[in-house]
Amino acid sequence: MELLEELRLARLKKPAASGKVAFLQNLEQISAALNEGYTAMDVWRLMHKRGEINVKYNQFAIYVRKFVRRAGDEK
Repeated sequence: MELLEELRLARLKKPAASGKVAFLQNLEQISAALNEGYTAMDVWRLMHKRGEINVKYNQFAIYVRKFVRRAGDEK
């Protein structure tokens, strides 16, 4: 199999935005943990270990800034 063909197949097997979807499905729990004083790294580490979040920490932190911190700023 040629490289480009393998890359196309790999892309098709990976659902787009699955990390974002998983984050948003757990948004309430993530927000609650952060509000209780847990760090984003603590939350990510446990959720990643459990297999609930499959994104790298850097992307998780971006989601926290975008969806959690911004929502808290509006209150």
